[in-house]
Amino acid sequence: MKIQIDIFCRIIAGYVWEGKVLANIWFFNVGYISGIKGLAFAQDLKVGIYCNIPPRSLFLAQVVGLIVGTLGQVSVLNWALDHIPNVCNPKTAPNGFTCPFSRTHFNSSMVWGALGPRRFFPQGALYRPLLWFFLVGAILPIAVRLLRKKVFPQVKWLSKIHIPLFLGGLNYIPPASGTNYGSWALFGLLFNCSVAIAGILIFFAIFYTGASKHLSWWGTNVYKNTCDWDGCPYISAEAGKTFGS
Repeated sequence: MKIQIDIFCRIIAGYVWEGKVLANIWFFNVGYISGIKGLAFAQDLKVGIYCNIPPRSLFLAQVVGLIVGTLGQVSVLNWALDHIPNVCNPKTAPNGFTCPFSRTHFNSSMVWGALGPRRFFPQGALYRPLLWFFLVGAILPIAVRLLRKKVFPQVKWLSKIHIPLFLGGLNYIPPASGTNYGSWALFGLLFNCSVAIAGILIFFAIFYTGASKHLSWWGTNVYKNTCDWDGCPYISAEAGKTFGS
């Protein structure tokens, strides 16, 4: 389980470089992405020790993979931006190229960079109580461990509670939703790998070739009749009111 410090990087950059979106993006990339990739390197090296793989050979493979992956991703991104019409447009992008994570990253950068945390968390502000959840997130794992070790050592299901994993999963809710998590819980455990492979084959055989334009039935259109597609809000503010009023 990796430690999620992305919001810390956003808030710190928002206070230091208030109103500067690009500075917020760069600080986030250097502070958060570098840390996460470093933890991923350490995680792989630890697994390599268990598998009796020489650390130097594994590290060399990681470095080569990092270089190839970086160059490949940048090349594919530039190709997509130049060759896919209306790419990242949530309504008109073809074949699902709507860039959900990129749009979430952009929106977060606008919120924490352009607006800044000073407008969200001053004394008496609507969102200031949210800062208490940093303390809650730090205390909950300790509380669960004490309950498991000292108070209810005979209760076996307490060992299954993993607070960082639970709270970390919430981090993916934008752009993922309850429907995404629910469908995975029902079918992903059994068909995750097969669905992923089938998705790749279907994309290159049907969508990439343009054959999907000639296929129209319930199975290809039903997802467009859902709230996930339309972005339906759970609660809408009444006319003349704002959130929290």
